[in-house]
Amino acid sequence: MAKATPPNRRALISTIALHAAFIGLAWLASIWVIPSYDSGGQGEPVVATLQISKADLARAKKAVRDAEKAQASQPKPEPRPQTSEKPLQQTAQTWVDRPDTEVQEEVQRMAALPSDALQEQKLKQKQAQVELTDDVKKDLAEENRQRLIKQQLDAVRKQRAELQADVEAAKITELASAGKPRTSAKPETAAGMAGTDNGLSGRYKTALNATARANWNTVQIPEQTRCQVEFTQIRGGEVIDVNFLSCPLNTAGRDSIERALYKSPMPYAGFESVFQRKVTLLFCYPDEVCQ
Repeated sequence: MAKATPPNRRALISTIALHAAFIGLAWLASIWVIPSYDSGGQGEPVVATLQISKADLARAKKAVRDAEKAQASQPKPEPRPQTSEKPLQQTAQTWVDRPDTEVQEEVQRMAALPSDALQEQKLKQKQAQVELTDDVKKDLAEENRQRLIKQQLDAVRKQRAELQADVEAAKITELASAGKPRTSAKPETAAGMAGTDNGLSGRYKTALNATARANWNTVQIPEQTRCQVEFTQIRGGEVIDVNFLSCPLNTAGRDSIERALYKSPMPYAGFESVFQRKVTLLFCYPDEVCQ
């Protein structure tokens, strides 16, 4: 076998030394990382034995026998007394078909007397109709009572307005007799929807027509309508009564004119000297019909 040259020998020795160093490092790491167990602290397991004397065993057996005797000597609970003379039923009761004889007898009686049942039903229906008629009569009586109250209130209101007007007229007459000047108003005549007088009386008529026309809803009023109305007012312009003189309108149309007159007071401020309690107005639709 050929001998190794010096360079090869040095390389082999270096390789072996390197491997030995790796092995040593691995051994040191295992000792450092893996904990070591102290085998000196480990010993044989402890074995304990419980020893009981004969005297203790005898006392325990005697205590068990005494407890059994005490339990056997206790009296047994007495059974509950029965509240019924019949013994308790131990098994379920079988089904017994017992038809209701009273209901069957009632059905048979009604079937045997159909005319009586029909007559009874007719009497009940008649009684119900009588009660309904009585309710309707009560409602009508209440409506009549309310209407009568309203008429009485309107009459009282009208009388008070007339009384106030008479008092005011008496005051004016008294002032006139005392020698104080008083402007007399001319009698009111039929006024159209547009006034032509340039005086205070003409302006008063124009203001009355303008107020009534502004409050009048003509949605359902037919074309070419001329309706002459006379209304009564008190001082301040409040209308207290409406009377239709010549008017072709139906009830709905007349109601619209009454609402227009009652809606707001008529002009009064500035027209005290030409104030008229009774005024006649001509309602026209469209306005050109009155011209």
